[in-house]
Amino acid sequence: MNYLVLDLEMCGVSGLYSHRYKYKHEIIQIGGVLLGEDYEPIATICQYVQPKYGVLDHFISQMTGITNDQIKYAPMLEEAVLHLLEWIGNRECKVFAWSNTDYRQLKHEIQSKGITNPEILEFINPDRWTDYQKTFDNRYDFDRSVGLADALELCEIEPDGHFHDGLDDAINTAKIIKKLEENPDYQIVHSDHVIGSESEPLKTSLGELFSGLDIKFA
Repeated sequence: MNYLVLDLEMCGVSGLYSHRYKYKHEIIQIGGVLLGEDYEPIATICQYVQPKYGVLDHFISQMTGITNDQIKYAPMLEEAVLHLLEWIGNRECKVFAWSNTDYRQLKHEIQSKGITNPEILEFINPDRWTDYQKTFDNRYDFDRSVGLADALELCEIEPDGHFHDGLDDAINTAKIIKKLEENPDYQIVHSDHVIGSESEPLKTSLGELFSGLDIKFA
């Protein structure tokens, strides 16, 4: 069994397209880390995705580091996901993501765009996916969701890259998974300043950032 750690980045979609596309966001980047049975990284992938309706505004570009040049000639979602599956090959994989937002976005975007490829539909089978943020929260009895940056600090892991880059976030999520799966008795650094500081920089995922908006899921 292999493990695929995924992170998706999204841009916003104008309400002008609500008659064609009822969701508020579109995927613009897929970042992935493939782990072996021992949770050691085997390979990484970074796939940009051209949105059909969304616009990469200055805010999202600044946050993610993604530019219009990177997405305007990128494949559309169906081709991008097929490329991901080709990259995985015939490996049997469980999929991990930090929060359930990425799974829901991928599932509903596939449905909304009428993608019916059987390989893609099998890939979004919910039985394959694990919300590792929920696993982390339950393991350490948090009563609210812990952001990726906070989780790294609690686990004493130095982050790679910058937050809100799909590949970097996937790499950092994989670091947490490896550490916790290899050390079932690991105790996090419990420090109040890590969670809930009013002065701390933005540490949420894009999905968490959008959670307060009117996102419609069927």
